[in-house]
Amino acid sequence: MATRSTYLQRARDELWSREVFTFIPDRDLPPPEGTAEAGDGPAVVFTGFPSDYSLAFLLALLELDVRVVGIVTSPGAHPAILGDNALSRIADHLGIALLRAWRINDEHSRMHLAALQPEAVVMASFDQIVGHRTLEIPREGWLNIHPSLLPQYRGPEPVYWAIAEGAQETGITLHRAAPKVDSGPVYAQARVPVDPDETSGSLTRKLVAAGVEVLPAALHKLLAGDPGSQLDMSAASYRTSVGHRLLTSARSATEAERMVRAGVPNMLAWAQLDGHVAYVWKARLVSNGNPARLPVLKFPDGSLQILEASDSCGCHHDVLDCPHRGGDVASL
Repeated sequence: MATRSTYLQRARDELWSREVFTFIPDRDLPPPEGTAEAGDGPAVVFTGFPSDYSLAFLLALLELDVRVVGIVTSPGAHPAILGDNALSRIADHLGIALLRAWRINDEHSRMHLAALQPEAVVMASFDQIVGHRTLEIPREGWLNIHPSLLPQYRGPEPVYWAIAEGAQETGITLHRAAPKVDSGPVYAQARVPVDPDETSGSLTRKLVAAGVEVLPAALHKLLAGDPGSQLDMSAASYRTSVGHRLLTSARSATEAERMVRAGVPNMLAWAQLDGHVAYVWKARLVSNGNPARLPVLKFPDGSLQILEASDSCGCHHDVLDCPHRGGDVASL
C-alpha cells in the first residue's frame, strides 16, 4: 500500500506545475497539515536534497508499495538543509527520522542508518561518496538515480555537460550504487532527446519524468535481489563539477550559447558587460549587426547577444562576487 495524504498530493501537484526543475537544494513546503495514510511493504530509506530533482523522486517513492522509514540528507550542500525545508516537512508529516549526515560514512551516521533497518535505500542526488560499509547496511543495497545514460557522463553534473557539449540525446539511469561512483549494475534506463533550445532546468524536468516512470520496476528488481546488467566501463566518460563559467573562455559563439543554456538555472555563466560582472540567463547567436543594441560578445564564428542578465549569481550564495565564479577555465 502506498503512503497517501492530501498534503503530499498538493506537493506533487505544485512541483509538476513547474516548467523547469532545479538541483538547488533550497526547496521548502508549507508546514505539514493533516495525517498520512502510512504505506506498507519493504522498509526503504530515501537519500537526497530539498531540490526539485530529489523531491520528485521522494514523492514518487511514497506512491509505491513500500514503507519509507527515514530520509537522509547532507547539511554541507546548502544552509537551507539545516532548517525547515521540503525534506524536513515531509519527514515531520510522516513521523519518520530525518538524518542530517555531515559524513555519511562515519560510525555515528552508519549507526543511525542501520537503526532504521532498511531493506533498501533510494538515492536521488547526493554530494558525498558512499563507502562500501555504508552501502552494505540495507539488506538489498542502494538504488542510485543518475541523470545520464551511464556509463556516459559519470560525475556530479551530467545534465550540464549534456547541454554544454551539444548532445542530442541523454537519459536517466537507475542502478545499484557501488564504491566506484556511477559504475554499479543497471536496473532501468530511459532515453530523452535534448532539444536545441533546452536549458538544464527544462531537461531536468524531462529526465525526472522519465525516471519516475521506471522507478517502480527498478526498485522491484533491487528488492528481489536481481543482479542487474553490468555496465561496459570501457565506454565510460566522466565530467567534473562546474561553477559559474566565463563565457569568453568558450572557443566559439556556438559553444558560449550552449554554456548559457547549460547554466540555467543552477549555475549561470557570466561575462564582463560594460565593466561589470553579469550573470547570463538568456542569449542568442547573431551574425549581422546588433540592431537591438544589446550587449554582444564576439567570437571567431559569430557573436553572442546577451538578452537577459542579472547582478545576482542565482546559486545559493546569491551574491555578485560568488566564490563559484570561475575565470578562464578549460574549454569544452
